Amino acid sequence: MLNVGECVIYGSHGLCRVQEILVPSFLERGNEKQYYMMVSAVDAGSVLYVPVDGAEDKVREVMSADDAEGLIDEIDVIEEMDLPEGKKAEPAIAEVVKRNIADEMMSLVKALHKIKAIREAEGKKFAALNERYLNIAEKLLYTEMAFALKTEKDEVKSRVVYELSQLPLETA
Repeated sequence: MLNVGECVIYGSHGLCRVQEILVPSFLERGNEKQYYMMVSAVDAGSVLYVPVDGAEDKVREVMSADDAEGLIDEIDVIEEMDLPEGKKAEPAIAEVVKRNIADEMMSLVKALHKIKAIREAEGKKFAALNERYLNIAEKLLYTEMAFALKTEKDEVKSRVVYELSQLPLETA
């Protein structure tokens, strides 16, 4: 069971803090169950109600500071996600975002950044759909990493984007 004040990753909602454990007033009489009232660190002001029963399958611990540093330090060897072309990429990207597993998210961010850089180098636009998913993936990943490293999300983003900018664009 989670404790009040504990921070966890709740699927594609990202970093959340357990604010309260309660039986919400919106439940019908006779259907009273305990819920975690979680406040999202990713979407300011967002409050989530998660049933205590079964929550263990939907939450995971926040990565450690060592894991966060490792994701940045090892960015050159992290394999970038192999994405299908065009709209066929959306289901694959959406699945990674839904699972919200840090190393998969970094692989996705790396792949999308590379596609963006290649498109820009060719004088082409980066697809709006890819831009949207890149923003979502970065928001989820960098918020968790910033929490683990006790720093700001923008600081993490700057470090990651710098490391990605140092990588070659050509494919092996």
